Parts: sequence; structure tokens; C-alpha cells
Amino acid sequence: MITLYDDETSAECHQVRALLGVLGLDFRSVALEEYDTDTDSGRPALVLADDRADPPAVLHDASSALLYLARIYDHDERLLPHDEPAKFAAILDWLAFARALTACAGAARRHESFGDPLDLLPAQQEAHRLLRVMDRHLWFQEQQHEDFLAGGFTLADIACFGDVALCEEGGVSRLDYPAVRRWCDRVKRVPGFPLMSGIFPTAAGLPS
Repeated sequence: MITLYDDETSAECHQVRALLGVLGLDFRSVALEEYDTDTDSGRPALVLADDRADPPAVLHDASSALLYLARIYDHDERLLPHDEPAKFAAILDWLAFARALTACAGAARRHESFGDPLDLLPAQQEAHRLLRVMDRHLWFQEQQHEDFLAGGFTLADIACFGDVALCEEGGVSRLDYPAVRRWCDRVKRVPGFPLMSGIFPTAAGLPS
């Protein structure tokens, strides 16, 4: 059984739930507070435990969990293509980009919604800088008739989606990023892709 020690308000946890959903994997969700951890090292952002593996695997980081699940369970390698080195490298770059989004847009949301300490304005400014980069990239992708960050739907989109879709909760508007908004709608239409509190389905009939 795969067990995810989970915080349902966390965009990082949503990354892992999203991949599990897209892969169609059954898993058990347990509140993160129930995970027995060393109090000196603090509580991780998430824990993924896979007893189906031999030996069992335990991961404490969203990017590591995504890479692990894709390596073991994405049998046709559509989410992380190992035989396409350039695309593989691009996806790894977007995973790093997602971590940067978590550190600014995600942190701004946690500050505004949950009171986490933060110097808010620099985080919002950095989030806007990253959204400009993302919007420009997605616009060029659209000119090449590509719908997602690295061509087809991959780990790159799963990793970046949550913090982008929820960024307005941190005072970071997506109004000036039309390509990002269109991409959000396309991701929400991916079969098996789950939403979370604060993320609403795309209205039926809207163009992609």
C-alpha cells in the first residue's frame, strides 16, 4: 500500500496527490500530524511511504516523491521520458522552478492564509518575476502548438500547478499572465487530475 502523510492545504502535497491520481494509483491518505518524527529535526512537508516496493521506500520531499513515483509506476514514461534526454532535462529544470515558486508564491499564500512568518513584498515580487518567465514560455509553446510546459503533460506541469493556481490567495494576481491562465485550465482537464480546496474546475465549454 502507498501511504501519503498529507496536509490537504499544502500545494506540495497536492503535487503528489495529483501524480497519484493521474497514474490511477490507490493510496491511503493520513494526516501529516500523525507521522511519527524526530522532534529535533522537525516535521517534513510530506511523507510518501510505499510498502509495495522491495525494500519499502520512504520519501520526505515533493520533488523526490514525484521522481520516484514516475520512475516506478509511469510504465510508458509519458510523464518523465528517460529516452529523451533533452526533455528529461527540461522537466528537471521545471521541478527546480516549482521549488522556487513554492518559496515565493507558496510562501506568500501560507503567510496570508495561515499566518506563516514572511517578508511578504519581496516574495510577491519574486512570484511575479517567475510568472512572467512562465507566461512567456507558455506563449511560445502555444505558437508551437504545445499545450504544456515541456510539450505533452509531464511532471513539470504537476509540480508547478498548485502554487500557480493558488497564488492569488497570497496577493499575487494572475491577471497579467494570460498564457498561464490558459495553461491552468488545460491542466485541470487532464484525466485523473485532482483539484484541492481553493482550485475550481474549468467551466464547461470554455476554450483551452
